[in-house]
Amino acid sequence: MSNNETVFSKINVVIYLSYTSNSKRVALFCNNILNYNLIESSNVDLNIKYNNVLLVYPIHSENIPINLYNLIKNIKCNKMIVIATYGRINHGNSLYKLVYKYKLPIIGRCYFKCKHSYLKDDKYEPNYNELIPIINNFNNQDAKYIDIKKSSSTVGYNFFPKLRAQIGVKIILDKNKCNSCNICSEFCLNKAIINGKINKNCIRCLACVYNCPNNALDFKLSKILKFYLRKINDK
Repeated sequence: MSNNETVFSKINVVIYLSYTSNSKRVALFCNNILNYNLIESSNVDLNIKYNNVLLVYPIHSENIPINLYNLIKNIKCNKMIVIATYGRINHGNSLYKLVYKYKLPIIGRCYFKCKHSYLKDDKYEPNYNELIPIINNFNNQDAKYIDIKKSSSTVGYNFFPKLRAQIGVKIILDKNKCNSCNICSEFCLNKAIINGKINKNCIRCLACVYNCPNNALDFKLSKILKFYLRKINDK
């Protein structure tokens, strides 16, 4: 072995980032098959050189969510499979960026359709079995790093994504239901809410809304965003 050859551990992990539980469900399904170590993305030890890594994350504004940047810039692994969940409209080019900007050793990938967090009555049920051939790539001794083509994206999708989300989605606090338990802040990865009151760090992931035990938080969509989301029902 040469001095420049990287030595990887035999640690295999399923890493997930999940705001409203969609991506976590995907990660749990995959790990029931793989039986790896299951780790939430903020708890990953980036000092370890991993063997196989399955990464599951949600598309946010057709892009890689900001809470994943530190991990994808610094993680070291032998092989990686990536599953990016999205709400069945445009998924952007995040997988392309993982290969060509962040140089991750990806041997399998897919954009996986899930319920859309901004649709309260979305009854879509993902077919998790579609993921089995992809995750089985870890067992393929001849699996090679893959090439990913750019896909079509909405014009201006990369233009101030957090600001666009803040304009399109308003989070509403019902003070009569809120008991200041502050559980909402425990689920917020961006320190954007305290006792139901949001600040400028909010990316409108809705983790606070979906995890409030008292249903004290709700959200309202702008007319433009409502019109955009009609594409889902038109399919």
